[in-house]
Amino acid sequence: MSTGNDASEKNALLSFNVKDFGAAGNNQNDDTSAIQAAVQAAIKEKGGRIHFPSGHYRLTHAIQVTSADRIDITGDGFSTVLHYRADEPAVLWNETSSCRESSIRDLCLTASGANKSPSTPAIALRGGSERSLFSNLLLNSDSARMGSGIEVLKVMDTTTLDNCQFWGVSGTGIKVAQGSEVRIIGGRVIGRDRYSDKSIGIHLTGNNGGVHVVTTDIIALETAMKIGEAGGPSNREIFITHATFDSSIHGLVQIDHSYTSIAGCWAASSDEEQILVDSTATGAIVSISGGTIFNGGAYGKPGGHHGLVVRAGSFMLNGVTVRHNQGTGILVEGAGVKDYAITGCRIADNGTGAVLKGNCYTFTGNVLTRNTSNLIDKGGPVKSLTGNVLHPPSASGAVHIE
Repeated sequence: MSTGNDASEKNALLSFNVKDFGAAGNNQNDDTSAIQAAVQAAIKEKGGRIHFPSGHYRLTHAIQVTSADRIDITGDGFSTVLHYRADEPAVLWNETSSCRESSIRDLCLTASGANKSPSTPAIALRGGSERSLFSNLLLNSDSARMGSGIEVLKVMDTTTLDNCQFWGVSGTGIKVAQGSEVRIIGGRVIGRDRYSDKSIGIHLTGNNGGVHVVTTDIIALETAMKIGEAGGPSNREIFITHATFDSSIHGLVQIDHSYTSIAGCWAASSDEEQILVDSTATGAIVSISGGTIFNGGAYGKPGGHHGLVVRAGSFMLNGVTVRHNQGTGILVEGAGVKDYAITGCRIADNGTGAVLKGNCYTFTGNVLTRNTSNLIDKGGPVKSLTGNVLHPPSASGAVHIE
């Protein structure tokens, strides 16, 4: 245990090296008790930094934090590996202790020993997370199945996940509780087996606003990202920027009434649809600008193979390339969808380019080319379909109005 003596450092955290408490870091000895002793020493001092030097630390039970005081858990990068062997989290803040102004940084958490249940996270924040940071983490598996990644219950407020990698998720990569100003920046969430697991890359469970997902890569899950939870409160405003949704069964799925802004994203190669606004999202407003929505049906698996599917709410689609979806590129199939605009898009090489339904909409300035059928309009009387280029202008490629 060490601290500076200068008056300017009187509020600095004490530092607790787990090896000073008897941890071996050789993946042979059970280091659980030594690490827990270091945590308890920090709690006794009303907070501290728990440091893991490079090494392989064997955990046979969860390391528990039972304090809302600041606890920083740090390693020396991915050369610090915590092997969690039981079907329990590696690190657990319990139900009565918020992870407040704390962090976990610069280490690897590896599922070993027993297979982890899909509902078992590597990091469980059951008392919530406030003003905290999770940075430069690798969560993966070696001899056992990984369950979930980071689970936050109760509240998640002003918390950032920066460059966190999740490899082999069978449950939920990141589970976000209610609150505001959550930032997920960079990193990757990759599933284990999208066909046998009920896996989700990022799940916004409800009543959260100001959520930002920026340049995150989400691949090979049953559902890449889910906004909302059946029967739960709606989220408020979600911002997704230059993210990747790829090779899942369902890409980005919204089931609640939040405002969702999607800018410059890559939504591709999912079996059912790349982006779905579900029938439950009656109050949703979704804005999609730039980026591409493509390659539905690339793996030859059963599914709709659609690009964008909208069943409720309202949306704007501007400047997006929608291409090579074996089903329908843009499928508006909810009669209650209204007040929407599709402008300036390139819609090419799909089974059907676009099918429009609902009322009070515009489909303007789009280029539709080489679709088996370009445009089918089934919508209500208040609409404008002008300035579009359809090629070839054949019977099958022309606008079909029902």
